[in-house]
Amino acid sequence: MGPYLSSPIRDKNTKTGENQRVRFASCEMQGWRNTMEDAKLVNLALDDKTMIFGVFDGHGGKEVAEFVSRHFCAEIVTLRSFKEGNFEQALKDTFLRMDELIKTTEGLKEVIRIAKDLPDNYPVQADPSLLMAGCTAVVALICRNTLYVANAGDSRCVLNREGRAIEMSIDHKPDLPQERDRIIRAGGMVEDGRVMGNLNLSRSIGDLEYKKNASIPAKDQMISAYPDVKIEELGLRDEFLVLACDGVWDMLTSQECVNFVSQRIKNKPLGTIAEETLDRCLAPDIASSGGLGCDNTTIVIVELKR
Repeated sequence: MGPYLSSPIRDKNTKTGENQRVRFASCEMQGWRNTMEDAKLVNLALDDKTMIFGVFDGHGGKEVAEFVSRHFCAEIVTLRSFKEGNFEQALKDTFLRMDELIKTTEGLKEVIRIAKDLPDNYPVQADPSLLMAGCTAVVALICRNTLYVANAGDSRCVLNREGRAIEMSIDHKPDLPQERDRIIRAGGMVEDGRVMGNLNLSRSIGDLEYKKNASIPAKDQMISAYPDVKIEELGLRDEFLVLACDGVWDMLTSQECVNFVSQRIKNKPLGTIAEETLDRCLAPDIASSGGLGCDNTTIVIVELKR
């Protein structure tokens, strides 16, 4: 059935946890896809005042999404901008840094091992031609009462403020005027809503074959890892965050997702709500779905304690 299974894999990888400021649940489900290509990130103690959450939606393979989830925290805390509290710049630098790391000899070897399910240090060739994968990335960093959300691609973060969905990211699609303009300036084209007739998103980590124009900076390539960052001060009206891949947002609007979680959050464990959300986003069959509800789905719900 091409990229799809004859019946969906409904098994879920669910994790929960909390600290004095938040409780969270993350959940991942393969669904109808032949393989699971998503990854996620939860770190409640990036330092003594900072937490970070992320969803990485892979395409062409799981390897870049998994690589980013492994390395994002370790890289961001080394940056001068992070140490100085300039979290907006630190997030932007770390997104670009992921591409730089992947292109190193050790980075290439690691993503190839991930792709082939090989153990660490298994001997492989650092062959760039073997890397055809990429991933979207949406990352939420909370420092004290300030929320920073960085996004590259069409995963999304939504904040629930007194029942109203506040979108903390913009889906980066090739047809958006500013995205189309950058793609064309970099020597590319948009055909049928896809970059070079292939990728249906305009920003991602990885996808190195679209980042070969040596005459322009990394952030200006036709597919860019450079994120938009939104900043919001959190207060008593703010109840929870949802980060999820497009497999969720294809089936629920931001407001519908907020409503779905809000209706359950006082009566059910957060892990159960995350699982029910993914079940809600799974198509009952492929034939009538038009492809919607057939993707991998990953969600992170972060409840803000008052």
